[in-house]
Amino acid sequence: MKKLFLSLFIGAFLCLSTAAQRKTENVILITLDGARWQEIFGGLDRELYKKIDKDAEIKTAYKTYAAETGRERREKLMPFFWQVWMKNHGSIAGNKELKSEAKTTNNMLFSYPGYSEMLTGEAHDDVIKSNARVQNTFPSFPQFLQNKLKLDANQVAVFSSWNVMNEIAATRADAFLINAGHEAYPSDRPEIQALSAAQFETPTPWSSERHDYYTFSFAMAHLKKHRPRVLHISFLETDGWAHSKRYDMVINALHRIDGHFKELWQFVESDRQYKGKTTIIVTTDHGRGLTENDWHSHGKDIAEARDIWMAFISPDSTLRGEWKDAKTVYQNQIAATFCKSLGFDYAEQNPNAGKAIAEVFAR
Repeated sequence: MKKLFLSLFIGAFLCLSTAAQRKTENVILITLDGARWQEIFGGLDRELYKKIDKDAEIKTAYKTYAAETGRERREKLMPFFWQVWMKNHGSIAGNKELKSEAKTTNNMLFSYPGYSEMLTGEAHDDVIKSNARVQNTFPSFPQFLQNKLKLDANQVAVFSSWNVMNEIAATRADAFLINAGHEAYPSDRPEIQALSAAQFETPTPWSSERHDYYTFSFAMAHLKKHRPRVLHISFLETDGWAHSKRYDMVINALHRIDGHFKELWQFVESDRQYKGKTTIIVTTDHGRGLTENDWHSHGKDIAEARDIWMAFISPDSTLRGEWKDAKTVYQNQIAATFCKSLGFDYAEQNPNAGKAIAEVFAR
């Protein structure tokens, strides 16, 4: 009996000790739809751009972001991400040139299956076979955290430029706030009211997607007013412009998103609820092809579209910079990793989900 009591006491002490050490109280998922690892780690792909466009070298995007080395090019393209986040606050997996890989486990290699995998922790290729607006029947980690933390509908929020996220992010449309595609965002701030109206007057070439600027602006307004504990911001122009075969616009979109990262971080670092208490994961739903013939495409016929990347910014992680000679991490591990950062075991909701990425929390 004494041994049993001692074991229980030690177990309880270890749990309390772990909780005391954990700093994360909020989580933010940021996704850049279809953003290739090649541009994330190497910046503007000069050779690819010149194959796509014979006049590439005289184009503004080329002249703005070209440099001799991949490191220089990526820091020109995404200066905040590389010089601040990855240097001082986080780490990134998925640079195949450094023997680090991040991959999907779904075999569809397009958006609905990718987002569902990262949000639910499991691929469902037998059911999720298209990007149709069909309600996801598999609960997501935001739903799990909403229940565990007893959060109201505004304290869990998803903002996406793609309207199908309304169906992907939760098993019920009213589970929490989802604002996706060309959808009004109610606000008591006149400038946000104006932006909400303007999104309908500034269409994109893709009927199911709005411009990322609106998505980010609404997400920031919500963040400042409602202080969500769980937030997902989903950018889409990196994918839309690629499908339109506009490499220059993909590059410009990545640079704009880097500016959004900076604005988000400035708020996080200035706010008592979020400063030093927020874990952020930045990733993509799928990769793309490698050549001038398929860089703009993805899907099960393009094997390279399985290759993704994941960046981790967390007060509970001491990893910095690029992962090297690392074991492969998978998209289905994102859900459990977020939950572990808050002290929960996601296996309670989905025992088949990928396990939390232990390296992120190793000290």
